[in-house]
Amino acid sequence: MSRTAPLAHVVLEPHPALPVAFLKDAIGTLVNAADHGTQALFSEARILFRNLLSAKDVRLLVRSAGAWREWERLNDGADEALIESLPDAADSVVIFENSAFIPVQVARVGLLAEGVGDPAALNEAAAVLSKVFGLAIASSESQTVNPDKLEAIRVFQRVANKILKSQDLQEIFLQITHEAKTRLSADICGIMLLEGDALVMKRCTGNFAVETARLSMKAGQGVGGRVLQTRQPCSIEDYVQSEIISRDFMSLARAERVRSALAVPLMSQDQVIGVLEVWRRKPSTFTAQHTAELATLANLASLAIENAALLEARELATQKLKDAHAELQQRYDVIRNSANLQESLISTLLNGGSLSEIAQRAHEHLRSPVLILDKHLDVKACHPPSSVTDAILRAIRTGISQSTGSDTRHKTLTSGTLRFAFQSITAGSELMGWAILVDPEIEDESAQLAITELCVTTALHQTKERAAARALTDKLAILTWDLLEGPDHLRQLALQRAKELNAEIPGEYCVLVCCVDGIDKPGKSGLLTGGEIEARRRSVVEAPDRLSSRHLVRLSGLRGNELALVVSTSDAVRVRDFAQGLLAEVMRRVPGSLVYIGLSRSCRDPMLMPDAWKDAHIALDVARQNRQAAVVGFDEVGVAGLLMSMRQGADFHQFAKETLGKLLKEKSPQRDVLFQTLRTFFSCNCSQQAAAKELRTHQKTVAYRLDKIERLTGLKLAAYEQRVLLYLALRMNDLIG
Repeated sequence: MSRTAPLAHVVLEPHPALPVAFLKDAIGTLVNAADHGTQALFSEARILFRNLLSAKDVRLLVRSAGAWREWERLNDGADEALIESLPDAADSVVIFENSAFIPVQVARVGLLAEGVGDPAALNEAAAVLSKVFGLAIASSESQTVNPDKLEAIRVFQRVANKILKSQDLQEIFLQITHEAKTRLSADICGIMLLEGDALVMKRCTGNFAVETARLSMKAGQGVGGRVLQTRQPCSIEDYVQSEIISRDFMSLARAERVRSALAVPLMSQDQVIGVLEVWRRKPSTFTAQHTAELATLANLASLAIENAALLEARELATQKLKDAHAELQQRYDVIRNSANLQESLISTLLNGGSLSEIAQRAHEHLRSPVLILDKHLDVKACHPPSSVTDAILRAIRTGISQSTGSDTRHKTLTSGTLRFAFQSITAGSELMGWAILVDPEIEDESAQLAITELCVTTALHQTKERAAARALTDKLAILTWDLLEGPDHLRQLALQRAKELNAEIPGEYCVLVCCVDGIDKPGKSGLLTGGEIEARRRSVVEAPDRLSSRHLVRLSGLRGNELALVVSTSDAVRVRDFAQGLLAEVMRRVPGSLVYIGLSRSCRDPMLMPDAWKDAHIALDVARQNRQAAVVGFDEVGVAGLLMSMRQGADFHQFAKETLGKLLKEKSPQRDVLFQTLRTFFSCNCSQQAAAKELRTHQKTVAYRLDKIERLTGLKLAAYEQRVLLYLALRMNDLIG
């Protein structure tokens, strides 16, 4: 057909040769076809009009989505069916060059006759037949809009059965859209659910465009948006021409070739939760019966949604119940295991077990290496003994030092491939040490309970051991001070009690006094409490026990900031090493303190212990003159010791400064040469000749140097008293560095 403008509108005239029998048969055929549905009716009408008009072809056209489209090609989207030149609402025949358009229902259905040789063939019979065809269409629609209610019930039953049998909401939506599309003779059906303030398409069937399956609309937009806005069903006969809906989706309607639409709300507890909508591409009218059936399907869809929500809630509640039961079972197992561990540890403690046995019981229960450290991070117990290497111990010490601060609660750390859990062992506010599990094989909560039980048991053990040790230490401390400062008769009794306590005085001994300046000095955290000061004092008392040569100590006692010890001197070198080790250990245990140690001469008679105590104090006074941590033995002080024994509390620094005077201010190396000359002069019994020989220099040079020393100090070496004074000052200066 040529797509040109129509030639004319014509009025059909009667045709005398029209056989009445043919028209009668044609009407009967259309009526019978109407009983079998629209598809059969349109097929018969096409044949009848082609025969009646002797046309090459007759095509049936319907008005859909604002355009005329060929009936048989509505659903395949063929653009060639579009007849652009036809008028929108012709009520009479439109003639083309060799074709004609015959309206059947104005702006709804028409016939396009092609290859008509003589327009006069379009006679009154064609007009009558077109009107009969229109009535047949109405009759067919009437039968469609009054469906068999039994079949409708069966549809609803099928949907209800699907809801009862399936928990898959998408499967139910598929069933509902299929039944709605079929039952209402629709071409497209979709379910949209409310998400936020917009309707979103959840299931769509029969659509051409993918945008339809992704459709989203707000209140007032399109048919679904109007339903959301009004909460009432909405029906339109011509989507494109309708004035009751917005124009938001007109392009999509043209793409889908839809003509009419019907939408009903999905309600839940008086709230709109979605919309069920159907579209038709053919001319049709949705009746109240259609609306009622679609509303019933919408109610079933709402029921399916609520049922799915209930099932989901039930499953969620069931899962929560299972999770709660599993959690309770886990907690029960944790508590039961903790109770078993507690019983094992307490039994070991009550039976007098050692810390090593307690660590062993914990290891047997937890299957992880167990360490117990004191507050200085020294190992007190470990099991298995070979499980912790020096490298692991260093990593643990570093991790605890860097991670604790004021927070000593349970923690788990990872250092490289090493993972360990630790917690402080405390009694009251006092930190007693640390309990460690290396690579714990149990979960964190169980590990925390287990390590807490270990901490409690260890604290009880150490408190018990400390009470026993303190009682013995107090006894030995009283003995120590009785031996050092008591009268002869009390010292005799103290020696007897020492034998009874297996603390006999060795055949050769010395007295050591360790002075700790700053034992009660507050740290960075502020003032110390009474308990913290007591903990420091106890830590000082325990320091000798941490040394490898601790067996040398026979008696000890702390009073004030002085720790007195009676030490075996069978090995003089080891005694000196012991003193140096004690100095370092006490300074480590009391951060910020300054420690001085004085050693007495070696003695054999226990009754002379007060004299040894006095010698140790003289050596201690000399050590304090250094103003830095030092160990000084009485044998080292020489004449200075004699001076200190006569003048307690002398200031070596001031004495040396006042006596040597300007000699101390001489520049090096000249000062060092003068000091060396003076030392040699005194060591050579004040002989210049012997000193020159010793120094390998000329006698006049020695005389010149000694003369300069006299000028700088103001002292005369020829005067005996001044010479002794200069010797003592030189000796003291050498001692204090």
